Amino acid sequence: MDIINLFFNTYYSKYKKVIIKILGKSYKIEELNNLKRLIYTFISLFKSSNYDLSYFKKILFKIKFNPRYYQYKNILLLIINIYLLYEHNLQEENSIDFNDMINKSLKSIKEKGLKYTWKYIIIDEYQDTSLTKFNLINEIINITNAKLLVVGDDFQSIYRFTGCNLNIFLNFNKYYLDSKIFYIKNTYRNSQELIDIAGSFIMKNKYQMKKRLISSKHLTKPIKIVLTNNYISTLKKLINKINNDNLMVIGRNNKDINNYIDKEYLIKDDLYYINNHSFRYLTIHKSKGLESDNVIIINNEDNILGFPSKLKDEPLLKYVNNNHDIYKYEEERRLFYVALTRTKNNVYLIAPYKGMSIFIKELMKYNIEIISD
Repeated sequence: MDIINLFFNTYYSKYKKVIIKILGKSYKIEELNNLKRLIYTFISLFKSSNYDLSYFKKILFKIKFNPRYYQYKNILLLIINIYLLYEHNLQEENSIDFNDMINKSLKSIKEKGLKYTWKYIIIDEYQDTSLTKFNLINEIINITNAKLLVVGDDFQSIYRFTGCNLNIFLNFNKYYLDSKIFYIKNTYRNSQELIDIAGSFIMKNKYQMKKRLISSKHLTKPIKIVLTNNYISTLKKLINKINNDNLMVIGRNNKDINNYIDKEYLIKDDLYYINNHSFRYLTIHKSKGLESDNVIIINNEDNILGFPSKLKDEPLLKYVNNNHDIYKYEEERRLFYVALTRTKNNVYLIAPYKGMSIFIKELMKYNIEIISD
């Protein structure tokens, strides 16, 4: 994202007419930020799919003869120039990014083979595998005849915007015919009561693997929905009630926390301090892999930037990523599952009386505690 901000700051006057054609003369800063996010996602997917410059010509050709997408010609013009600037900066710094590591490794192995041989390949977080990573793995296996062991959880596949393809995980035994699947049944972080509700929630999507985790830990109603008309007051009360500094507040978006704090909070080293207590604020993506004694989830609202997010992928992205939801809000559902399972004890979901998200309404059908502020 840094290179995109640099481009708009440095070359705005040069591309002002193009930007105005895309956003209009009186565009808002949020519209510009949305454009930047689209450009970032497009370039990430472009590189994770191992496309080269010639592919831009193919996209332009397709857009030229498709009236529905012709409006994206100007956006693509910006993307091409930002992509070229990004690649130039990498060359100037004699650097490569993560996608380059995968793509260049695959190219090198195909052209030169391998100097080393391995008997075993072990991969963690396999649910986040992209097509290029998958191709790299297979190329190594074809050369070395190594045995492959992967570990992953399809419930926690939340990085589709970077090119990850969950089907590679779900169809593992189709890609590797002589394979066995083992299920890890025990969990040690969450209570049985929480994992039962979270598991039932995620498996509403019939395409997810069916499994039931077992925990020796038990808590009465560990999921608590807090209904309120005042987010700031409610968060303060919960922090005092929980009375534990090992607290994590999780939101769908980076700026969600701004609607829940005021000037009384002191922010230092990514920690928020108030009333002699502290907590970390993280987005769900950043919280993955972490845990906390207790968790508060915010922004459980029914709106475009709520949870689930109702932002739709721009049609332009279909040229770099055909991986999309089959079940409605399936990736958002996985994100919600990840958020629910960060806690060792209780998870509190702050939601408005009116306009609560569909996920909150769904959870209210379970045996959970509902608190009114």
